[in-house]
Amino acid sequence: MKQIFARDFRTEILELDVVFKNSLLPWWEDISDYVKKLDDDITWNMLPLVVLGIYRFNGLDRQISIAMANIFKTLYLANSIHALVKDDNEGQEHNQKLQFSILLGDYIFGRMLKLLVEAKADHLVGVFAHMMAEINEGMVLQHKYNIDHLEVVEKTRGPLYMRAFETAAQLSGSNEENQERYRQMGLALGMSIELLAFDFLNQELHDYVHRTEQIFKVIKQQKNPSNSTLEKVISKLHGLLYNINGFAVV
Repeated sequence: MKQIFARDFRTEILELDVVFKNSLLPWWEDISDYVKKLDDDITWNMLPLVVLGIYRFNGLDRQISIAMANIFKTLYLANSIHALVKDDNEGQEHNQKLQFSILLGDYIFGRMLKLLVEAKADHLVGVFAHMMAEINEGMVLQHKYNIDHLEVVEKTRGPLYMRAFETAAQLSGSNEENQERYRQMGLALGMSIELLAFDFLNQELHDYVHRTEQIFKVIKQQKNPSNSTLEKVISKLHGLLYNINGFAVV
């Protein structure tokens, strides 16, 4: 799937890399070590591409698409830095490095909000505030209440995809009913991508892929795009699921 996005968004990906680095100056040298730790992270690699995909699908301007992909990427980096901070029971040493990680994460959150203003999308601050609250609640449930792995992914990663789709729907002028449809498709598609890495959740993967296809059929009738990147990704998910389970998604 990453290859599909890479083919369709080659120039946008290159521009996004430049925009992302420039938006975190003058602290890039300090931040880059945290970025390297995310090289193999599924969400880190896929979320910005999904944003580009759903924004193009909705006919949104190339520059706002790149700006919003950068904002979601920046938010995920800040969350990832904060997630590195452990509690006393986990052996966290309260030192200058810990303090720097907390301050750096807070700084990047602040940069994310400033980027929203610069993109003239500050009316979406409420959506981002809601998303951050959802993710933080998921992290609390993960670390304090030992919820199962599926619920961890759904509550800490799912909101990122869900709100990415919602913002695309809002910016393209969709009504409330359609925005909810986009939210649910974002969650289903995001979970389908995230769960590919977990063999023991094949049935759950099947359910999310099936849900993605169901919602996309409705949305496609409204937009009627031809051979969109999203459609190719969903088709790829369908094929991967067939290979995993030996049966087609009904």
